[in-house]
Amino acid sequence: AHHPHPPTHTTLPSPTDRGMGRTPFPVVSTVAVTAAVVAAAAVLHLAGPRAPAARALTRGIGRPHAATRRLPASGALCLSQARTGWATGRPGLERRREGGRLTASASQEAMETKEETRRRLKEMGYDPKLLEAAAGSRWDPTFQRWVKDDRTEYADIIITPKAGSPYIIWPAIFQVLVQKGLKSIPTKEVQTLIDGNRATVVDVRMKDQFEKGHVSGAINVPMFRDSTGTSVWDNLKRVVNAALLTRSTERDPDFPAKVEQAVKGKGKPIVLYCGMGGSLETKIQSNKEMYKKDGFDDVDKSFGRESRSLKACFELLNAGFTNVKHMKGGFSTWKYEKRPTE
Repeated sequence: AHHPHPPTHTTLPSPTDRGMGRTPFPVVSTVAVTAAVVAAAAVLHLAGPRAPAARALTRGIGRPHAATRRLPASGALCLSQARTGWATGRPGLERRREGGRLTASASQEAMETKEETRRRLKEMGYDPKLLEAAAGSRWDPTFQRWVKDDRTEYADIIITPKAGSPYIIWPAIFQVLVQKGLKSIPTKEVQTLIDGNRATVVDVRMKDQFEKGHVSGAINVPMFRDSTGTSVWDNLKRVVNAALLTRSTERDPDFPAKVEQAVKGKGKPIVLYCGMGGSLETKIQSNKEMYKKDGFDDVDKSFGRESRSLKACFELLNAGFTNVKHMKGGFSTWKYEKRPTE
Protein backbone atom coordinates (compact mmCIF):
# COMPACT_ATOMS: atom_id res chain seq x y z
CA ALA A 1 0.00 0.00 0.00
CA HIS A 2 1.17 3.54 -0.68
CA HIS A 3 2.60 5.11 2.47
CA PRO A 4 1.18 8.63 3.02
CA HIS A 5 4.54 9.82 4.32
CA PRO A 6 7.36 7.93 2.55
CA PRO A 7 10.63 7.90 4.50
CA THR A 8 13.25 10.46 3.57
CA HIS A 9 15.90 8.98 1.29
CA THR A 10 19.26 8.74 3.04
CA THR A 11 22.50 8.51 1.13
CA LEU A 12 25.88 7.34 2.37
CA PRO A 13 28.76 9.81 2.06
CA SER A 14 30.92 9.50 -1.04
CA PRO A 15 34.71 8.96 -0.74
CA THR A 16 35.15 12.64 -1.52
CA ASP A 17 32.76 13.60 1.27
CA ARG A 18 34.57 11.35 3.71
CA GLY A 19 37.94 12.79 2.76
CA MET A 20 36.76 16.38 3.19
CA GLY A 21 34.84 15.59 6.35
CA ARG A 22 31.50 16.47 4.78
CA THR A 23 28.40 14.31 5.25
CA PRO A 24 25.16 14.71 3.26
CA PHE A 25 22.51 16.48 5.35
CA PRO A 26 19.99 13.59 5.46
CA VAL A 27 22.55 11.36 7.18
CA VAL A 28 23.50 14.05 9.69
CA SER A 29 19.87 14.79 10.55
CA THR A 30 19.03 11.10 10.91
CA VAL A 31 21.97 10.49 13.22
CA ALA A 32 21.18 13.61 15.25
CA VAL A 33 17.52 12.68 15.67
CA THR A 34 18.40 9.11 16.60
CA ALA A 35 20.94 10.30 19.17
CA ALA A 36 18.43 12.74 20.65
CA VAL A 37 15.75 10.04 20.93
CA VAL A 38 18.16 7.60 22.60
CA ALA A 39 19.39 10.27 25.01
CA ALA A 40 15.82 11.34 25.78
CA ALA A 41 14.83 7.76 26.52
CA ALA A 42 17.79 7.38 28.86
CA VAL A 43 17.04 10.59 30.71
CA LEU A 44 13.33 9.91 31.02
CA HIS A 45 14.07 6.41 32.28
CA LEU A 46 16.87 7.30 34.67
CA ALA A 47 16.55 10.97 35.50
CA GLY A 48 12.95 12.08 35.56
CA PRO A 49 10.24 9.40 35.36
CA ARG A 50 6.67 10.57 35.69
CA ALA A 51 5.61 7.12 36.83
CA PRO A 52 6.03 6.48 40.57
CA ALA A 53 8.95 4.68 42.10
CA ALA A 54 7.38 4.70 45.55
CA ARG A 55 7.82 1.97 48.11
CA ALA A 56 4.57 0.07 48.34
CA LEU A 57 3.55 -2.81 50.57
CA THR A 58 0.45 -4.45 49.11
CA ARG A 59 -1.47 -6.85 51.28
CA GLY A 60 -4.02 -9.49 50.34
CA ILE A 61 -4.51 -11.94 47.49
CA GLY A 62 -3.68 -10.93 43.95
CA ARG A 63 -1.56 -11.54 40.87
CA PRO A 64 2.17 -11.64 41.62
CA HIS A 65 3.99 -8.37 40.92
CA ALA A 66 0.66 -6.67 40.18
CA ALA A 67 1.31 -3.70 42.42
CA THR A 68 5.05 -3.33 42.32
CA ARG A 69 7.53 -1.43 40.22
CA ARG A 70 11.01 -0.03 40.67
CA LEU A 71 12.46 2.75 38.59
CA PRO A 72 16.20 3.37 38.74
CA ALA A 73 15.58 7.03 39.47
CA SER A 74 14.93 6.50 43.15
CA GLY A 75 16.01 2.92 43.82
CA ALA A 76 12.86 2.62 45.92
CA LEU A 77 11.75 -0.54 47.65
CA CYS A 78 8.48 -2.07 46.47
CA LEU A 79 6.95 -5.02 48.33
CA SER A 80 3.88 -6.76 46.95
CA GLN A 81 2.22 -9.58 48.85
CA ALA A 82 0.35 -12.09 46.71
CA ARG A 83 -0.86 -15.63 47.20
CA THR A 84 1.94 -17.03 45.10
CA GLY A 85 4.94 -14.89 46.03
CA TRP A 86 6.70 -11.62 46.67
CA ALA A 87 8.10 -9.12 44.24
CA THR A 88 10.46 -6.41 45.39
CA GLY A 89 12.55 -3.58 44.08
CA ARG A 90 15.69 -4.99 45.67
CA PRO A 91 17.38 -8.29 44.73
CA GLY A 92 16.94 -11.13 47.19
CA LEU A 93 13.87 -9.87 49.06
CA GLU A 94 11.48 -11.84 46.86
CA ARG A 95 12.26 -14.94 48.89
CA ARG A 96 11.64 -13.32 52.25
CA ARG A 97 8.14 -14.58 52.97
CA GLU A 98 6.59 -17.13 55.27
CA GLY A 99 3.06 -18.34 54.65
CA GLY A 100 2.03 -15.24 52.68
CA ARG A 101 3.34 -12.83 55.31
CA LEU A 102 6.37 -10.60 55.58
CA THR A 103 9.31 -12.14 57.40
CA ALA A 104 10.56 -10.37 60.50
CA SER A 105 13.49 -8.79 58.64
CA ALA A 106 11.27 -7.51 55.80
CA SER A 107 8.73 -6.13 58.28
CA GLN A 108 11.50 -4.35 60.15
CA GLU A 109 12.83 -2.87 56.91
CA ALA A 110 9.35 -1.63 55.98
CA MET A 111 8.96 0.04 59.38
CA GLU A 112 12.37 1.69 59.12
CA THR A 113 11.52 2.92 55.63
CA LYS A 114 8.27 4.47 56.88
CA GLU A 115 10.07 6.29 59.68
CA GLU A 116 12.67 7.59 57.24
CA THR A 117 9.92 8.77 54.89
CA ARG A 118 8.11 10.62 57.67
CA ARG A 119 11.37 12.31 58.63
CA ARG A 120 12.01 13.40 55.04
CA LEU A 121 8.45 14.68 54.63
CA LYS A 122 8.90 16.84 57.73
CA GLU A 123 12.21 18.18 56.40
CA MET A 124 10.49 19.07 53.10
CA GLY A 125 7.81 21.00 54.99
CA TYR A 126 5.01 18.45 54.59
CA ASP A 127 2.79 16.75 57.14
CA PRO A 128 4.18 13.24 57.86
CA LYS A 129 0.58 11.95 57.71
CA LEU A 130 0.85 12.28 53.93
CA LEU A 131 2.32 8.77 53.97
CA GLU A 132 -1.01 7.29 55.04
CA ALA A 133 -2.95 9.45 52.56
CA ALA A 134 -1.54 7.50 49.61
CA ALA A 135 -2.87 4.14 50.85
CA GLY A 136 -5.37 2.44 48.55
CA SER A 137 -3.72 3.58 45.30
CA ARG A 138 -1.55 1.73 42.81
CA TRP A 139 0.24 2.72 39.61
CA ASP A 140 -0.89 0.71 36.58
CA PRO A 141 2.15 0.62 34.26
CA THR A 142 0.19 -1.00 31.41
CA PHE A 143 -2.25 1.90 31.01
CA GLN A 144 -0.02 4.52 32.65
CA ARG A 145 -2.56 5.58 35.26
CA TRP A 146 -3.30 5.48 38.97
CA VAL A 147 -5.98 2.99 40.04
CA LYS A 148 -7.60 2.13 43.35
CA ASP A 149 -6.32 -0.89 45.23
CA ASP A 150 -7.43 -1.26 48.85
CA ARG A 151 -4.62 -3.74 49.52
CA THR A 152 -1.89 -1.16 49.05
CA GLU A 153 -0.01 0.53 51.88
CA TYR A 154 2.97 2.75 51.14
CA ALA A 155 6.29 2.82 52.91
CA ASP A 156 7.60 5.74 50.81
CA ILE A 157 5.76 8.32 48.69
CA ILE A 158 8.69 10.58 47.79
CA ILE A 159 10.09 10.34 44.27
CA THR A 160 13.74 11.32 44.05
CA PRO A 161 14.84 11.54 40.39
CA LYS A 162 18.50 11.71 39.38
CA ALA A 163 17.80 15.14 37.86
CA GLY A 164 15.48 17.62 39.53
CA SER A 165 13.99 18.00 43.00
CA PRO A 166 12.06 15.34 44.99
CA TYR A 167 8.27 15.33 44.76
CA ILE A 168 5.22 13.56 46.21
CA ILE A 169 3.18 10.98 44.30
CA TRP A 170 -0.16 12.26 43.00
CA PRO A 171 -2.66 10.07 44.97
CA ALA A 172 -1.38 11.47 48.29
CA ILE A 173 -1.88 15.04 46.98
CA PHE A 174 -5.33 14.16 45.60
CA GLN A 175 -6.51 12.75 48.92
CA VAL A 176 -5.36 15.84 50.82
CA LEU A 177 -7.12 18.19 48.38
CA VAL A 178 -10.35 16.18 48.70
CA GLN A 179 -10.12 16.04 52.51
CA LYS A 180 -9.56 19.80 52.71
CA GLY A 181 -12.56 20.42 50.44
CA LEU A 182 -10.75 22.32 47.68
CA LYS A 183 -13.31 23.92 45.37
CA SER A 184 -12.87 23.93 41.59
CA ILE A 185 -14.94 26.79 40.24
CA PRO A 186 -16.01 27.43 36.61
CA THR A 187 -14.52 30.21 34.52
CA LYS A 188 -17.74 32.24 34.71
CA GLU A 189 -17.48 32.43 38.50
CA VAL A 190 -13.81 33.36 38.25
CA GLN A 191 -14.66 36.25 35.95
CA THR A 192 -17.30 37.44 38.42
CA LEU A 193 -14.69 37.43 41.20
CA ILE A 194 -12.27 39.41 39.02
CA ASP A 195 -14.91 41.96 37.99
CA GLY A 196 -15.85 42.47 41.64
CA ASN A 197 -12.22 42.65 42.75
CA ARG A 198 -12.96 39.87 45.25
CA ALA A 199 -10.02 37.54 44.59
CA THR A 200 -6.51 37.49 43.20
CA VAL A 201 -6.15 35.17 40.21
CA VAL A 202 -2.71 33.52 40.05
CA ASP A 203 -1.29 31.97 36.89
CA VAL A 204 1.19 29.26 37.96
CA ARG A 205 2.67 28.65 34.49
CA MET A 206 6.17 29.72 33.48
CA LYS A 207 6.78 33.41 32.76
CA ASP A 208 7.12 33.00 28.99
CA GLN A 209 3.80 31.13 28.82
CA PHE A 210 2.15 33.86 30.88
CA GLU A 211 3.49 36.59 28.59
CA LYS A 212 2.06 34.87 25.50
CA GLY A 213 -1.43 35.22 26.93
CA HIS A 214 -3.22 35.04 30.27
CA VAL A 215 -6.46 35.75 32.10
CA SER A 216 -7.07 39.48 32.19
CA GLY A 217 -6.10 40.82 35.59
CA ALA A 218 -4.13 37.72 36.65
CA ILE A 219 -0.67 37.81 38.20
CA ASN A 220 2.11 35.31 37.48
CA VAL A 221 3.80 33.24 40.20
CA PRO A 222 5.29 30.13 38.53
CA MET A 223 5.14 26.92 40.53
CA PHE A 224 8.16 25.60 38.64
CA ARG A 225 11.52 27.17 37.88
CA ASP A 226 14.36 26.40 35.50
CA SER A 227 16.50 23.53 36.77
CA THR A 228 19.26 24.65 39.10
CA GLY A 229 21.15 21.37 39.53
CA THR A 230 24.72 21.04 38.28
CA SER A 231 25.13 17.27 38.28
CA VAL A 232 25.85 15.23 35.17
CA TRP A 233 22.21 14.13 35.05
CA ASP A 234 20.94 17.71 35.36
CA ASN A 235 23.17 18.85 32.51
CA LEU A 236 22.23 15.86 30.37
CA LYS A 237 18.56 16.59 30.97
CA ARG A 238 19.07 20.20 29.83
CA VAL A 239 20.81 19.09 26.64
CA VAL A 240 18.09 16.60 25.77
CA ASN A 241 15.28 19.06 26.53
CA ALA A 242 17.00 21.70 24.38
CA ALA A 243 17.25 19.20 21.50
CA LEU A 244 13.53 18.49 21.88
CA LEU A 245 12.73 22.23 22.09
CA THR A 246 11.48 21.95 25.68
CA ARG A 247 12.89 23.35 28.90
CA SER A 248 14.26 21.64 31.98
CA THR A 249 12.29 22.65 35.08
CA GLU A 250 11.81 21.66 38.70
CA ARG A 251 9.41 22.53 41.53
CA ASP A 252 10.18 25.90 43.12
CA PRO A 253 10.48 25.35 46.90
CA ASP A 254 9.87 29.08 47.46
CA PHE A 255 6.54 29.07 45.60
CA PRO A 256 4.30 29.47 48.71
CA ALA A 257 6.45 32.34 50.05
CA LYS A 258 6.34 34.12 46.67
CA VAL A 259 2.55 33.80 46.51
CA GLU A 260 2.22 35.13 50.06
CA GLN A 261 4.34 38.13 49.15
CA ALA A 262 2.41 38.74 45.93
CA VAL A 263 -1.08 38.63 47.50
CA LYS A 264 0.02 40.09 50.86
CA GLY A 265 -1.11 37.36 53.25
CA LYS A 266 -2.14 33.72 53.60
CA GLY A 267 -5.78 34.56 54.29
CA LYS A 268 -6.44 36.48 51.06
CA PRO A 269 -8.84 34.87 48.54
CA ILE A 270 -6.85 33.26 45.72
CA VAL A 271 -7.82 31.41 42.54
CA LEU A 272 -5.11 29.34 40.83
CA TYR A 273 -5.01 28.17 37.23
CA CYS A 274 -2.61 26.61 34.73
CA GLY A 275 -2.89 25.59 31.10
CA MET A 276 -5.27 22.63 31.29
CA GLY A 277 -6.68 22.89 34.80
CA GLY A 278 -6.87 19.28 35.91
CA SER A 279 -9.75 17.90 37.94
CA LEU A 280 -10.65 16.21 41.24
CA GLU A 281 -13.75 14.63 39.73
CA THR A 282 -13.75 10.83 39.60
CA LYS A 283 -17.15 10.20 38.02
CA ILE A 284 -18.66 10.56 34.56
CA GLN A 285 -22.04 12.21 34.22
CA SER A 286 -24.60 10.52 31.98
CA ASN A 287 -28.12 11.17 30.71
CA LYS A 288 -29.11 7.58 31.48
CA GLU A 289 -31.70 7.51 34.22
CA MET A 290 -29.69 5.32 36.59
CA TYR A 291 -26.66 7.63 36.36
CA LYS A 292 -28.28 11.07 36.20
CA LYS A 293 -27.93 11.79 39.90
CA ASP A 294 -24.50 10.47 40.88
CA GLY A 295 -22.85 9.50 37.58
CA PHE A 296 -20.59 6.45 37.47
CA ASP A 297 -16.99 5.75 38.35
CA ASP A 298 -14.35 6.28 35.67
CA VAL A 299 -11.35 3.97 36.13
CA ASP A 300 -9.19 6.43 34.17
CA LYS A 301 -10.04 9.14 36.73
CA SER A 302 -9.79 7.16 39.95
CA PHE A 303 -7.74 10.06 41.31
CA GLY A 304 -9.00 12.82 39.02
CA ARG A 305 -6.59 14.49 36.59
CA GLU A 306 -3.36 15.87 38.02
CA SER A 307 -2.17 19.30 36.95
CA ARG A 308 0.22 22.08 37.90
CA SER A 309 -2.55 24.22 39.36
CA LEU A 310 -3.91 21.43 41.58
CA LYS A 311 -0.40 20.68 42.85
CA ALA A 312 0.03 24.41 43.44
CA CYS A 313 -3.19 24.44 45.51
CA PHE A 314 -1.76 21.58 47.56
CA GLU A 315 1.47 23.49 48.18
CA LEU A 316 -0.42 26.56 49.39
CA LEU A 317 -2.83 24.62 51.62
CA ASN A 318 0.13 22.76 53.09
CA ALA A 319 1.82 26.12 53.79
CA GLY A 320 -1.21 27.40 55.73
CA PHE A 321 -3.19 29.37 53.12
CA THR A 322 -6.87 29.35 54.08
CA ASN A 323 -8.81 30.74 51.10
CA VAL A 324 -7.66 28.89 47.98
CA LYS A 325 -9.77 27.91 44.98
CA HIS A 326 -9.00 26.25 41.66
CA MET A 327 -10.25 27.26 38.18
CA LYS A 328 -11.80 24.45 36.14
CA GLY A 329 -10.45 23.90 32.65
CA GLY A 330 -7.48 26.21 32.99
CA PHE A 331 -6.49 28.90 30.51
CA SER A 332 -7.41 26.69 27.53
CA THR A 333 -11.07 26.73 28.59
CA TRP A 334 -10.90 30.45 29.36
CA LYS A 335 -9.67 31.17 25.82
CA TYR A 336 -12.18 28.79 24.22
CA GLU A 337 -15.01 30.67 25.92
CA LYS A 338 -13.54 33.94 24.58
CA ARG A 339 -13.20 35.54 27.99
CA PRO A 340 -10.97 38.63 28.48
CA THR A 341 -7.24 37.99 28.03
CA GLU A 342 -4.07 40.05 28.00
